Amino acid sequence: MDCNVLGDKHDSLDPDKDAMPVTKSKHKLGGSSQKLKTAHKLKAQTSKIVSSFKTPSVCCCVVKELRGHRDGVWDVAVARAGVPLIGTASADRTACIWLVEAGKIVLRYVGHTGSVNSIRFHPSRDLVLTASGDQTAHIWHAAFNVDVVGGQHPKTTCSSDEDIDGGVDAEPEAELEGAVVSSTLRTPVAELVGHGGVVAHADWMPGGEQVVTASWDRTAALYDVETKEQIHSLSGHDQELTHTCAHHSQR
Repeated sequence: MDCNVLGDKHDSLDPDKDAMPVTKSKHKLGGSSQKLKTAHKLKAQTSKIVSSFKTPSVCCCVVKELRGHRDGVWDVAVARAGVPLIGTASADRTACIWLVEAGKIVLRYVGHTGSVNSIRFHPSRDLVLTASGDQTAHIWHAAFNVDVVGGQHPKTTCSSDEDIDGGVDAEPEAELEGAVVSSTLRTPVAELVGHGGVVAHADWMPGGEQVVTASWDRTAALYDVETKEQIHSLSGHDQELTHTCAHHSQR
């Protein structure tokens, strides 16, 4: 009898014991599923936000490769609208003007004695500005009558006949993997001096009447193109200046 009673009690207690964990586990499972749903929603929303910041994929391909420099190219510039020319500045101490369609050098400037670090075309005149490791910036003149019909080379004109070594009809100075040099310019229109270190970059101010330079001597300088004189020396940086850029319309 005792065993039966105890057995009955034991049997009656077992369902209660089993019921409690089941109820708790249901609550736990319910809470977990709710958390999972919330986390999933959050993840979906976050993914949408992140995907909205993604930039569209851009497909690029090489159209033309320009070869002719003997060392690294530091800078590239495009001439003003309507003039199909590209300028390059190189560590081989030269700057080159290229005819875009032909992919050939039409003028090589060799007036610098150090690496040519930057190149910029004048906004309206046939002038080019270069900065160099020889602590100077040069302004040089090169006008082109571009005629690509029949593969003719552009006619080059400069400030004086002595500035050019070889004309259009002269033998090319060098032929490097298809790059033909039609003429070589040695003398600048203006040499801008005053820096005590490498001139890393130079740019035309709006209107093209002034030039700004940046140097490793930790200063920037403003020059007058006509007088070739330094107007202002701008100091304040604690380290070398590596670049300068002027606003296209405001001083």
